[in-house]
Amino acid sequence: MTLRPTDRPAAATPDTRDGDRRESGDPPADGSVRDPTVPEGETDADEGAGPVASPVAGADRFVAAVAVDGEVLFAGPSVPAVLGVERAALVGENLLDRVHPNDREPVSDALSAVATDRVVTHRIRRANGGFVWVESVVDEELAPEFGGRVVTARRVDSEATFPERFREFLEYGTDLVTVVDADGRVRYESPSVEEVLGYERGSTVGRSPLGYVHPDDRERVTERFYRALNDPDATPTMEYRYRTADGDWVWLESRTRSLPADTAVGRLLINSRDVSERKARERRLTDRNERLDRFASIVSHDLRNPLSVIRASMEMAKLKGDTEPLERGERAADRIDQLVSELLTLARQGSGIDEPTEFALGGVAREAWETAGSADATLVVGADARVRGDRGRLRQVFENLYRNATEHAASDAGADSGPTGADAAAPSTDGGEDDPLTVVVTATDGGFLVADDGPGIDPTHREAVFDPGFTTREDGTGYGLDIVREVVESHGWTVELRGDGADPTCPDAVTVPDGACFVVSGPGPDAAESGAPWIDG
Repeated sequence: MTLRPTDRPAAATPDTRDGDRRESGDPPADGSVRDPTVPEGETDADEGAGPVASPVAGADRFVAAVAVDGEVLFAGPSVPAVLGVERAALVGENLLDRVHPNDREPVSDALSAVATDRVVTHRIRRANGGFVWVESVVDEELAPEFGGRVVTARRVDSEATFPERFREFLEYGTDLVTVVDADGRVRYESPSVEEVLGYERGSTVGRSPLGYVHPDDRERVTERFYRALNDPDATPTMEYRYRTADGDWVWLESRTRSLPADTAVGRLLINSRDVSERKARERRLTDRNERLDRFASIVSHDLRNPLSVIRASMEMAKLKGDTEPLERGERAADRIDQLVSELLTLARQGSGIDEPTEFALGGVAREAWETAGSADATLVVGADARVRGDRGRLRQVFENLYRNATEHAASDAGADSGPTGADAAAPSTDGGEDDPLTVVVTATDGGFLVADDGPGIDPTHREAVFDPGFTTREDGTGYGLDIVREVVESHGWTVELRGDGADPTCPDAVTVPDGACFVVSGPGPDAAESGAPWIDG
């Protein structure tokens, strides 16, 4: 509410000090009230209206006499031009019923003399149901001719005379307010466009907002957008991706509302807010549910086979007194333990990176070799790197890749990695079965790699090695490399096979074997967002 004593009409009472002299703005001696929007000398032809001037085209103000309780006692001839209501229809109506509920109290205070100032900026309802901003000047004294106060209401530009508390909402609010015209082009955008989207205020005016919508969302948004433009009763809510000034995409949730047909500012009002964080949470929740579904499916299906083996082995041992079935049962129990362990690991990957720390790549690689390396193989750590990430999970990446390499090297025909993953290896061409395996870990120009001089990856299986459940081994689970991919991607990095678009540059002193080679790529400390994982090779 803005209260300021300007343009105040003089009291509609006789001046007792000067006899029959009137101040400018006082009603005529016959008790009539002249509308200040009408030039002197023009008369109103409405029956019973008295000698009042007639309205002119484009009038932006009107005069009314209003009782202290809000009843309209007199309506000036410009009322229809401003409110779209006939004068006779307004007389007898409670003016406060037409005032916007949020503005009703200050108007009531001004009428009943509770307020000390008499100028109130407020919204008043037009005949079409929309609201118009007006500045009402309420006379301090009652007009004895009417038993109420003379009110002069002037239509105002809400952008220029908006109450301060509402202007601050537009300036500092995070919601984006957009007005488009009948052609679907932006007429106005609130200042928050700079904070939400990065565009300079006014730079998008005159353009269609559809040009900034993500191509995958544009058809759906276009249909709803034009439906809202053409149907005043349509109020669709849309979620879509919108291009920012720097070329990124944010998720917006927009609610639309049609403006009255005679509104000068535009046809459609759109309130939008950035819901990118919420969409990211939803994506994480969806991923977690998919993992849990995968876990439940495998537990219900894959574990039944080894359990059946255990039961049959136990029964056979009881009947024959033979321990060999018990050994098969023990192997089946080991497989169950392996499946449960790896599936639980997969299910936990959706929890994100907890408290990332900085550490040396070579240290984690050597620690993982102590638990997952083979006595028949050799680990070579080349160039070292500083890494920021989840040390425990990256150690698990190395352990799975080591097991993948050693078990493939031990296989004559190439098979699944057993407890660690779903690789398929081709027969060795580098030597006999007794050749020792060498596993190399080294930093690269964009991350690090783990390579071995074993048989490598069968070309027919290269595209499937990271797929969950893929295996060529009879006793494999097919989840080891899936775990590797999950951990790497949870850091915001990527993992690929060398030759699949991932051919890194390595230090000259490091020789990379020709077998299976897994390349992990991630941003450096300068390119990563604040607090995000990085690899500094």
